Amino acid sequence: MGSIFSKDYFALFNLPVAYDLDHEVLTRRYREMQGMIHPDRFVNATEKERRVSVQLTALTNEAYQTLKTPLTRARYLLQLRGVDIDDSVTSKDIAFLTEQIELRERLEDVRHSADVEGELLKLGGELQSRLVGLQQTLQDVFLDESPDALEKAHRLYDEMQFISRLNDELDEIEDALD
Repeated sequence: MGSIFSKDYFALFNLPVAYDLDHEVLTRRYREMQGMIHPDRFVNATEKERRVSVQLTALTNEAYQTLKTPLTRARYLLQLRGVDIDDSVTSKDIAFLTEQIELRERLEDVRHSADVEGELLKLGGELQSRLVGLQQTLQDVFLDESPDALEKAHRLYDEMQFISRLNDELDEIEDALD
C-alpha cells in the first residue's frame, strides 16, 4: 500500500479522476480531512506526528486549491496524462492567435473608453460566457479516448488560460476605478 503522499489529488479525496467534479463533495471531503489532520489536533503529539500533520495539511491544501478551480484542474489532469504544460499561452492555431490579438485590442479600448464600467461589464460577460463554453467542451474532450483528445484538451486549456488572464486584467482595471 502506497503512502498518502504518493497519491494523486483525486485519490487523496477519494474522487474519480475526472474534469467534472462535484464541488460539494470535494469541499466536504477537504473539510473532513482537515478536521482529522490539522496541526492544532497534534499539539501534544510527537515531533514526527506534528511534522506529518503539517505536511499532510500542506498537501491537502494544495490538492484542494488545484481541484476546486476548472483551469488548475484541467492543467493537473493534463499533467497526470503526461502532457507537458508550458505557461506561455502560444498556439499554432491561426484563428486563435488572431482572436487573441482582437481581444487584446478590445481590452485596450476598454481602458480608454468613455464608458469604462459599461465596457468592462460587456467584455467581462463575453469572456465569462466563453470560459463556460470552453469548460463544457473540455469536459467532453476529457471523456474522449481518441488519439487526438489530449492535444485538443491541451489547446482548450491554453484558450482557457488566455481568457482567464484577460479576466484578471479586467479585474485590475475595475479595481483601479474604485
